[in-house]
Amino acid sequence: MSYLHNNKVIYKRFPIQDQPTENYDWGWFYEEGTHECYELFRSKAKITTYKSLKWHLLVLWYLNPQITQDKFTELAEYIAKEQNGFVAFKLPKTIIKKINYGGCKGGMGGEPNQELK
Repeated sequence: MSYLHNNKVIYKRFPIQDQPTENYDWGWFYEEGTHECYELFRSKAKITTYKSLKWHLLVLWYLNPQITQDKFTELAEYIAKEQNGFVAFKLPKTIIKKINYGGCKGGMGGEPNQELK
């Protein structure tokens, strides 16, 4: 997490356009749910599949549109290294090259798909 903080990488965002049905001291309630809430890496759970890794990288790309190709590649490689604690499996470097900047940039037609929260 210190890598994300030190490099000012945005990895969470509350809804922007969706309005909560109720406001509470502990947070907000959306009766219809919301697709606009992103809270990556908030638990100790690790990324366990290639598809999940790609989704996390797509969200990071979406939340950080100012990031350069070199910085995004560095970020993707950091997250994909098992010893850094984000993923639970070892990935060959050739796979990372396929899902880095170009793969994410091409896959973004708007917000990344996610379940209602």
